[in-house]
Amino acid sequence: LASFAFASPVFAQDAASRMEVVEGAWVRSTPPHMKITAGYLSLRNNASTDHRLVAARSTVSDRVELHTHVHDMQTGMMQMRHVDHIDLPAGQTVALEPGGLHIMLMDLNTDLQPGIDVPLTLEFDDGSTLEIMAPVRRMTMGGHNHGHGQHQQHNHHRH
Repeated sequence: LASFAFASPVFAQDAASRMEVVEGAWVRSTPPHMKITAGYLSLRNNASTDHRLVAARSTVSDRVELHTHVHDMQTGMMQMRHVDHIDLPAGQTVALEPGGLHIMLMDLNTDLQPGIDVPLTLEFDDGSTLEIMAPVRRMTMGGHNHGHGQHQQHNHHRH
Protein backbone atom coordinates (compact mmCIF):
# COMPACT_ATOMS: atom_id res chain seq x y z
CA LEU A 1 0.00 0.00 0.00
CA ALA A 2 1.21 3.43 -0.83
CA SER A 3 0.90 6.27 1.63
CA PHE A 4 0.13 9.78 0.51
CA ALA A 5 0.67 13.14 2.16
CA PHE A 6 -1.79 15.87 1.37
CA ALA A 7 -0.94 19.52 1.79
CA SER A 8 -3.24 22.47 1.46
CA PRO A 9 -2.38 24.61 -1.54
CA VAL A 10 -0.41 27.72 -0.73
CA PHE A 11 -1.52 30.79 -2.61
CA ALA A 12 1.19 33.31 -3.38
CA GLN A 13 -1.12 36.23 -2.64
CA ASP A 14 -2.84 35.04 0.55
CA ALA A 15 -3.07 37.73 3.22
CA ALA A 16 -0.67 36.09 5.67
CA SER A 17 2.14 35.88 3.10
CA ARG A 18 1.76 39.61 2.38
CA MET A 19 1.84 40.78 6.02
CA GLU A 20 5.01 42.07 7.64
CA VAL A 21 5.44 42.68 11.36
CA VAL A 22 7.24 46.02 11.10
CA GLU A 23 7.31 46.88 14.77
CA GLY A 24 8.09 44.07 17.16
CA ALA A 25 5.20 42.17 18.63
CA TRP A 26 5.03 42.07 22.44
CA VAL A 27 2.68 41.08 25.23
CA ARG A 28 2.28 42.96 28.50
CA SER A 29 3.55 41.10 31.59
CA THR A 30 1.07 40.18 34.31
CA PRO A 31 1.18 40.15 38.09
CA PRO A 32 0.73 36.67 39.62
CA HIS A 33 -2.72 35.17 39.03
CA MET A 34 -3.86 37.95 36.66
CA LYS A 35 -6.04 36.34 34.00
CA ILE A 36 -5.95 39.04 31.34
CA THR A 37 -3.37 40.98 29.34
CA ALA A 38 -2.87 42.60 25.94
CA GLY A 39 -0.66 42.08 22.91
CA TYR A 40 0.68 44.69 20.52
CA LEU A 41 2.41 44.88 17.13
CA SER A 42 2.45 46.85 13.90
CA LEU A 43 1.40 45.04 10.74
CA ARG A 44 2.18 46.24 7.22
CA ASN A 45 -0.07 44.94 4.46
CA ASN A 46 2.25 44.57 1.45
CA ALA A 47 -0.57 43.27 -0.75
CA SER A 48 -2.22 45.31 -3.49
CA THR A 49 -5.63 44.64 -1.90
CA ASP A 50 -7.10 45.47 1.48
CA HIS A 51 -7.31 42.71 4.09
CA ARG A 52 -8.66 42.32 7.59
CA LEU A 53 -7.32 40.74 10.74
CA VAL A 54 -10.36 38.75 11.89
CA ALA A 55 -9.10 36.66 14.83
CA ALA A 56 -6.14 35.73 16.97
CA ARG A 57 -5.31 32.67 19.07
CA SER A 58 -2.69 31.70 21.61
CA THR A 59 -1.83 28.62 23.63
CA VAL A 60 -1.44 30.77 26.79
CA SER A 61 -5.06 31.95 26.70
CA ASP A 62 -8.45 30.29 26.46
CA ARG A 63 -10.02 33.38 24.86
CA VAL A 64 -8.47 35.96 22.55
CA GLU A 65 -10.31 38.97 21.12
CA LEU A 66 -9.53 42.00 19.00
CA HIS A 67 -10.21 45.25 20.87
CA THR A 68 -10.05 49.01 20.53
CA HIS A 69 -10.41 51.97 22.87
CA VAL A 70 -13.31 54.37 22.41
CA HIS A 71 -14.13 57.61 24.17
CA ASP A 72 -17.39 57.31 26.12
CA MET A 73 -19.09 60.67 25.63
CA GLN A 74 -21.29 60.25 28.73
CA THR A 75 -18.51 59.48 31.20
CA GLY A 76 -15.61 61.14 29.42
CA MET A 77 -13.60 57.94 30.01
CA MET A 78 -11.78 55.69 27.56
CA GLN A 79 -13.36 52.24 27.37
CA MET A 80 -12.30 49.06 25.62
CA ARG A 81 -14.59 47.50 23.07
CA HIS A 82 -14.48 44.23 21.20
CA VAL A 83 -14.18 44.62 17.40
CA ASP A 84 -15.02 41.96 14.83
CA HIS A 85 -11.99 42.79 12.69
CA ILE A 86 -9.14 45.22 12.17
CA ASP A 87 -8.85 46.76 8.71
CA LEU A 88 -5.45 46.41 7.04
CA PRO A 89 -5.46 48.74 4.00
CA ALA A 90 -3.25 47.80 1.05
CA GLY A 91 0.26 49.23 1.30
CA GLN A 92 -0.27 50.63 4.80
CA THR A 93 0.89 49.87 8.34
CA VAL A 94 -1.60 49.51 11.17
CA ALA A 95 -0.37 49.84 14.75
CA LEU A 96 -1.85 47.74 17.54
CA GLU A 97 -0.63 49.67 20.57
CA PRO A 98 -1.52 50.65 24.14
CA GLY A 99 -4.48 53.02 24.13
CA GLY A 100 -5.64 51.91 20.67
CA LEU A 101 -6.25 48.71 18.75
CA HIS A 102 -4.87 45.64 20.53
CA ILE A 103 -5.18 41.89 21.04
CA MET A 104 -6.78 40.92 24.36
CA LEU A 105 -5.68 37.62 25.87
CA MET A 106 -8.22 36.50 28.47
CA ASP A 107 -8.51 33.49 30.76
CA LEU A 108 -4.71 33.12 30.81
CA ASN A 109 -3.48 29.67 31.80
CA THR A 110 -0.07 30.89 33.02
CA ASP A 111 1.56 33.97 34.55
CA LEU A 112 3.36 36.00 31.90
CA GLN A 113 6.71 37.39 32.98
CA PRO A 114 9.55 38.94 30.95
CA GLY A 115 11.69 36.24 29.36
CA ILE A 116 8.69 34.26 28.10
CA ASP A 117 7.71 34.25 24.43
CA VAL A 118 3.98 34.04 23.70
CA PRO A 119 2.91 32.25 20.51
CA LEU A 120 0.21 34.17 18.62
CA THR A 121 -1.68 32.99 15.56
CA LEU A 122 -3.17 35.82 13.52
CA GLU A 123 -6.05 34.93 11.19
CA PHE A 124 -6.96 37.02 8.16
CA ASP A 125 -10.16 37.47 6.16
CA ASP A 126 -9.13 34.92 3.53
CA GLY A 127 -8.57 32.21 6.16
CA SER A 128 -4.77 32.38 6.01
CA THR A 129 -2.83 32.52 9.27
CA LEU A 130 0.45 34.00 10.44
CA GLU A 131 2.32 32.49 13.40
CA ILE A 132 4.41 34.90 15.43
CA MET A 133 6.24 34.89 18.76
CA ALA A 134 5.70 37.90 21.02
CA PRO A 135 8.10 38.41 23.93
CA VAL A 136 6.59 39.39 27.27
CA ARG A 137 7.60 42.87 28.41
CA ARG A 138 6.76 45.16 31.28
CA MET A 139 4.91 48.36 30.43
CA THR A 140 7.41 51.19 30.27
CA MET A 141 6.98 54.47 32.12
CA GLY A 142 6.48 56.25 28.80
CA GLY A 143 3.82 53.77 27.70
CA HIS A 144 0.10 54.20 27.94
CA ASN A 145 -1.82 52.35 30.60
CA HIS A 146 -5.54 52.60 30.13
CA GLY A 147 -6.78 50.24 32.77
CA HIS A 148 -5.96 46.79 31.43
CA GLY A 149 -5.26 45.82 35.04
CA GLN A 150 -8.92 46.42 35.82
CA HIS A 151 -10.13 45.11 32.47
CA GLN A 152 -11.47 41.88 33.91
CA GLN A 153 -14.18 43.94 35.62
CA HIS A 154 -15.40 45.48 32.33
CA ASN A 155 -18.19 44.04 30.24
CA HIS A 156 -17.23 43.07 26.71
CA HIS A 157 -19.73 44.41 24.21
CA ARG A 158 -19.96 42.88 20.76
CA HIS A 159 -20.87 45.15 17.85
